[in-house]
This record gives sequence, C-alpha cells and structure tokens, in this order.
Amino acid sequence: MKLLRLLFLVSLLFACDSADKPTLSLYLAVQRGDIDQIQRHIVWGADVNQLDVDGRQPLHVAALQGELVVIRLLLKNGADIDGLDRNGHSPLYIAVMGGKTQVADFLIEKGAAYDANRLLFAAVANHVIDRDVFRLLASLGADVNHMDSDGHTPLTLAISADDRVLVKYLITQGGADPNKRDKTGKSPLTQATERGDEDIIRLLQRHGAQLEP
Repeated sequence: MKLLRLLFLVSLLFACDSADKPTLSLYLAVQRGDIDQIQRHIVWGADVNQLDVDGRQPLHVAALQGELVVIRLLLKNGADIDGLDRNGHSPLYIAVMGGKTQVADFLIEKGAAYDANRLLFAAVANHVIDRDVFRLLASLGADVNHMDSDGHTPLTLAISADDRVLVKYLITQGGADPNKRDKTGKSPLTQATERGDEDIIRLLQRHGAQLEP
C-alpha cells in the first residue's frame, strides 16, 4: 500500500513537471472555455468542486454556458454532477433554466438526479419560454397539469404572475388544460378575472376556458 502511494506521488510530481502552471484562475478558464488552462489546473491538483465568489462550482458555470467539452473534462476529473451552488441548484437545473437542453440531456445521460415536475415549476417561475426545454421536461415525465404542494398548476402560477406570453405558451405549446382548477376550486379564468387581466381573460376564453359554476 505504501509503495502504491509512493508511486502515485511520484507520478503526480512528473505530471506537474510536464505541465506548465496555469496562468488563469480556474473559474476564468471555465468561463472562457480554455481547455488548456483547465487541464493545467487539474494536473496541478485544483479542486474542481470548489465554490467561486458567486457560490458556483466550475460545473455550474460550464452548464450555464453550454460548454459540453468543458463539462466532459470536469466530470472525468471528479466534478460532482449533482453538486449544489449556494442557491441549492444543481448543474442540471442551471442548464434547464438557461435553455441548454443539449447539456441537460448529457448530464441526465451521465446520471444527474432530477425531479421533472420540480424543474417544470422552476421553469415557469423563471419565465422560461423555450420549446426545447418543455419538450425535454415532457420527455422526462413532467406533467404540465401537475398540482404542486400549494395547490397551484404551472398555468395558474403564470396567471398569478400576469405573464400573458407564458400563459399562451403553456396552453398552445405545453398542452396545459385551461380549465384545470387549483386546490381551492378556482378555474384559471376565475383567477384571471379576479386579477382583472383582460388580455389573459380573452386568451383563456379563446382556448375554451370557462368559469366554474
């Protein structure tokens, strides 16, 4: 065992000798997609899961920017695929909210944990309007008519945010039921009527929304 450890340390020393020290910080290298600098950091023993000043791990930054090559390199060298930033968000969450569906697909393929409905509600809360994102979430089993623990559906949340564009998107692209009531029994049209949003009222009515009896 001691011999193996010694051999490892010797190999590490030789690796460091064969690679120049990085001249950029790891996070700047990740932001720039500078593979050479990232590899130098790895050879010189950088912690690929250390949080930066914004509370993000390198993998979060790479996911936000859609840098698949960087993501592959980081994962190969010990990056935590489900690591959380200071807001409690994983790289997969960052990729989905940023519309980086190719990155999201790759992270899922590599074993990233996810809750499709939670990602759906997060996308609505963040006003994400991206057909590919909703297609991805649907393929993962997200239910656009799902009711959360507070009794809201994605559509009623969009109405409460007065987001007409998102309301239209959820109905026409996501397949949201314009008559799905919340836990109090209120229909989307009733909610919009109470808020006095004429644009959303007309939009709902055009798609068959009705007031509850």
